[in-house]
Amino acid sequence: MKMRNLGQRLANILAFERSCIRSSFGALVRRTSQYASVARLAGAAHRRSRCSGYLRDAALALFLLCFAALPALSGSIFAAGEGRGKWDESAAGRWEALPERHVGGTDNGISVEVTMSPGTGVSYRRDGRWEPAPAALRFSVDNVNTGRNDYLPGEAAFPASVTFVFGKDSLELGVRKRIGLFLRQVWHGFTPSGIRLTYAWGNGLPVGSMYRLWEEETVFVVAGPEETGKTISSPRSLGDDFGAAYGRPPNGPVTEVRVTARRPSLMTTPVHASITVRFPAE
Repeated sequence: MKMRNLGQRLANILAFERSCIRSSFGALVRRTSQYASVARLAGAAHRRSRCSGYLRDAALALFLLCFAALPALSGSIFAAGEGRGKWDESAAGRWEALPERHVGGTDNGISVEVTMSPGTGVSYRRDGRWEPAPAALRFSVDNVNTGRNDYLPGEAAFPASVTFVFGKDSLELGVRKRIGLFLRQVWHGFTPSGIRLTYAWGNGLPVGSMYRLWEEETVFVVAGPEETGKTISSPRSLGDDFGAAYGRPPNGPVTEVRVTARRPSLMTTPVHASITVRFPAE
């Protein structure tokens, strides 16, 4: 019903624009005629005014649509950071601000320390081409994001996580599932293309859990609420984890590494977190 109404509204707008063009041309001809009446000219001016109003509203709607799409491209908006090397920095969430942070990046890793007030988050990304070699991960968090459902893409917001992206690999989802996935990400925010392995400090799920968050993203819970205040080291074999998640070896290299820390706006207290990644770890 909504699509039918939208289509009808679009048809009405197009028909009205055609009438605007015809009425404007007719008004011009009548204006040049010595027998044109004042009433006709007034009517033409009124119609032109309505046309201008519609075009102005359409331009405003287009501007607002483009403005709303900007946060989806937040990965390309970088904040200043010292010592991050080849790692690109951005706000983690669509509407989140950058927290207080210290970062040091190298050719094979990164170390991040953040103090996040509610409504802040940061993400570091590096593109490249690496074989699925072992990775050394270390996390420390003094609180979790309580009340979040880690199973739902729209609610999952981990206080600390590391994601490895296999950008040349994907699942055969079919056209309808791809369209549905695209529409959901328009609402919740776009994810990197390709199959992803995410190692996260969970907000309530059992440590050691492995589950599918998105169709092409598998989450491994390496720590949770009971580990808050501790430092957790988690050596990982990306090849073995990929096989456990998808039942086969990866078809291609790791093309991107993301390190993310988030504190949603509904939380009431700040969180201190640190993340260290060394990849490849060999």
